[in-house]
Amino acid sequence: MSSCIRAVKGSVFLWDPSTNEWVRGLVEPLASVFAALTHLGDGALLLVLGVLIYWFGALESRRDRVFVIAVGVAALALSAGLKGVVQLPRPELAFAPEGYPGYSFPSAHAMGSSAFYGALAVTVEWSTRLRRYLLAGSVIVIVAFSRVVMGVHYLGDVVVGVALGLALVAIGVWTRDEGLFEPGPMFALAVVIAVVAALLGSRVFLTLTLGASIGGLVGWHYIEDRSTTQSGAAVLVLGSVTLVGIAVLRLVSILVGVAATDGAFTPVAFFGEIVGYTVLTAAVLLLPWVAITIEDRPLVRRLQSQLPFSKRTVNVETTQRSD
Repeated sequence: MSSCIRAVKGSVFLWDPSTNEWVRGLVEPLASVFAALTHLGDGALLLVLGVLIYWFGALESRRDRVFVIAVGVAALALSAGLKGVVQLPRPELAFAPEGYPGYSFPSAHAMGSSAFYGALAVTVEWSTRLRRYLLAGSVIVIVAFSRVVMGVHYLGDVVVGVALGLALVAIGVWTRDEGLFEPGPMFALAVVIAVVAALLGSRVFLTLTLGASIGGLVGWHYIEDRSTTQSGAAVLVLGSVTLVGIAVLRLVSILVGVAATDGAFTPVAFFGEIVGYTVLTAAVLLLPWVAITIEDRPLVRRLQSQLPFSKRTVNVETTQRSD
């Protein structure tokens, strides 16, 4: 696959650097704007948004909110796996950021934003379906276009990324059971994708994708039929601790990678990271259930009464009045 893409790179406009130059020329005065808007597809932002929507969303839509996370995890596994297998270098362009890390194909920003915002559009009940699709589509197009304008991806990278991201959403819609979105099959698909990518030699974010996929599958299976807290403050307190844990694990992972300067494979570190990401992902899903245990703590009850919570969700009307 790598050799095929490299063979057409110079002759097909989808993987031709001159296409980037032409696109950049169309919007040159707005290049800095697109460089800012590209962050709408950052993995870290999508992760935080997905977790917050799940933690503080209405109880009756829990399955839909976990489905959004599952689609995001599957998109991460697919994009990282393809990058590690294909290993296509990024475009060499004068306006591209110097030393931009990672491989070019496919665009993780394009795939991640398509999967995440697409999944939100088909699951939330805000406004009309047409408006949701138009809004999600606009964000997806802006993120994908920005990657070409910045010169960090070929046009083909983002086209394939968008197509695969929306395909994952379509698979989720197709597997609905009695009109309900099922996160379990999507987490299972993410596990399969990560394992296949590993067998094909990919090592790009392998511990993260394997751990997150397994943790999501196990966590959802455990919490699917369990009651969860109705206290937003309880979720906030435990969630803060969990987010710190995620940050610490990521920092340790980076430090271990820096320490292993020879690139040698260390089974203990490898499997330790997988276990760590598995536990943290499962903890994210289990947190609203665990939070029941601290609902009646004085600090939690005080926060619940002082912060603009309407049980689990944020009380928008109260927030607006306080403004």
